[in-house]
Amino acid sequence: MGILSEDGPKTGLKEKFATRWDNFGLPLLFVVLVIVFSVLAPAFRTSYNLISNFRFTSFIGIGAIGMAFCIMGGDFDISVGSMLSLAAVLGSSQLPHIGGVASVFLTLVIASFLGFVNGVFVTKLRIPAFITTLGMMFIYRSLAYIYTNNTPVYINDKFWLFLGNGKVLGIPFAIILMLICYASAYLLLRKTPFGRYVIAVGTNKDAAMLSGVNVDKTKIIVFILVGLFVGIASVVISANLGSANPGMLGQGYEFQVITAVVLGGTVLGGGNGNILGAFFAAMILTYLKNGLGLRQVDSYWQFVATGMVLIFAVAMNRIKYMLLGTKEI
Repeated sequence: MGILSEDGPKTGLKEKFATRWDNFGLPLLFVVLVIVFSVLAPAFRTSYNLISNFRFTSFIGIGAIGMAFCIMGGDFDISVGSMLSLAAVLGSSQLPHIGGVASVFLTLVIASFLGFVNGVFVTKLRIPAFITTLGMMFIYRSLAYIYTNNTPVYINDKFWLFLGNGKVLGIPFAIILMLICYASAYLLLRKTPFGRYVIAVGTNKDAAMLSGVNVDKTKIIVFILVGLFVGIASVVISANLGSANPGMLGQGYEFQVITAVVLGGTVLGGGNGNILGAFFAAMILTYLKNGLGLRQVDSYWQFVATGMVLIFAVAMNRIKYMLLGTKEI
């Protein structure tokens, strides 16, 4: 009886700690980061800097949404940086001909189509996602170079520029857009059958197929979502820069969004994920980079710090599963 009574409370405490970390770990880590850099770098805690960084979070945060769905479904896409570049230069090049609204819509369509192509290769040709998206990473980037002759496309359209630099009631529109994207993604994942299909496919695609889930269709839609959110991010980023540069846009973007998704608690093996976690992770990465920059830390050491934060978060995720007594998928 004594042994049983000791195990019961311990198990309860373990589960409580794991649940608390799952719900509040990243927000707490973000708060600690802000406090630390507010002390170390006075310029960090200014309202202008904090709001600016929140806006910059949208660059990674919006793209991370589609990647979160992709990883939850058991795949990942490393072509997103090149996809972002190609969609931006193709869409922005049409600004003089069809105007800002139509060009933005065209950019989203192009990016979604590029995601669709990746999905078809993965599902219908049965080429592993890593190989498919690795190949497409080179193809999309090369097409962006060829189309522009490695020349930036400058953006002067007011509507396009507003999406990355404009404000509504004093709030940067990029922040509003990011919050709308996350709210929509959360509802899609948690409140629709499609969200359950993504989790089921990522957990066990054979079992999902036997349950009546159209696995190929689900995966293709997921890759389209990757493209859609990358397209939105491409408009916001190019608007902030005032140009779509085929060589500069999206360089290392795949690393940033995958880091945000994994840091946010989405398991690389699929079947489990956290959309809101990706949001806080994107904020952590953005504010961490800014804080280190204000402290004049060398850029190479900034990468070291980012890697350490990622490893810490993954380690905490492992500990969480150990405490819950479940296997990480």
